[in-house]
Amino acid sequence: MAELLTEHWPMALLISAIVAAIVVTRFSLRDEKYPYEKRRSLLTKSQLTFYRVLKDAVDGRWSVHPMVRLADLVQVRPQARRYQAWQNRIHARHVDFLLCDQNSLEAKLAVKLDEPLRRPGRQQQDQFLAKALGDAGIPLLRIDVESDYNANSIRQFLHDNLSKKG
Repeated sequence: MAELLTEHWPMALLISAIVAAIVVTRFSLRDEKYPYEKRRSLLTKSQLTFYRVLKDAVDGRWSVHPMVRLADLVQVRPQARRYQAWQNRIHARHVDFLLCDQNSLEAKLAVKLDEPLRRPGRQQQDQFLAKALGDAGIPLLRIDVESDYNANSIRQFLHDNLSKKG
């Protein structure tokens, strides 16, 4: 064995270095922190303001869910042409709030807050969202972002538009 190592010491040294590098890398990756940190809040300040008013306006009749992904609300029909392309279009989009039936959690109304300063292309994205939800049978309520909201007017809108549907 000693004779074999004497003849092939460069190869043994290389193999030992590779094994050591693998071991060090494995242990150092376990200890390394991921580059994530906790957000201060799930919602922006304007979203949180509206959330509180919306919770008050629903009077416990519906459950209110913030930041729901579109892909969790609608699905692409399995027989649809270009299935994956349609799936990709809904994957990263969301609604700001979703009102659901308390018992079944069936979606009743999606709410999107409209920011005053809109990025280019946003209108097309908004049209896609409205059409996707509408075709799936989920109404979309668009509300301009404000510093203050009227719970009574929201309550009246919900009563007029959702009470008939359950």
